[in-house]
Amino acid sequence: MCLTVVVGKSNADKFLERRPIIGTADHASVDCEFAAVIVGKGAELEVKSALGVIVDGDSFRQKIPRGIQLITCGISSKNTVSITSRTADKLTLSLNRGIRTASGICEPLEQPVDVPEGTDEFDVMAAFAAKMLLD
Repeated sequence: MCLTVVVGKSNADKFLERRPIIGTADHASVDCEFAAVIVGKGAELEVKSALGVIVDGDSFRQKIPRGIQLITCGISSKNTVSITSRTADKLTLSLNRGIRTASGICEPLEQPVDVPEGTDEFDVMAAFAAKMLLD
């Protein structure tokens, strides 16, 4: 079974609909090869296995073991997931390179998503990345 683990402060779970989610405090150890791990602000993570670790590409500085896919989210096109356009209530998200998913490979794509005003952009990008990993 695939699941999403949210470590630390993040509201990404609000955008994951009815998917299995485990939320933890600011520090966690993860050993689940079919987990999409979202690392919230200020969280510390020890990861032994995971399908992918989703982080803020502008601020995350921890080491992730070799072989574990790191998915960075941020405004730069150098990140794995970025924003290509925004309006008051919609973001267009871009998966900038192919990623290994639970069922194969997801090639680069763009997808518009509706977002409530005041939503943290990282949470939306992280949820998008988790959906891509697990679907």
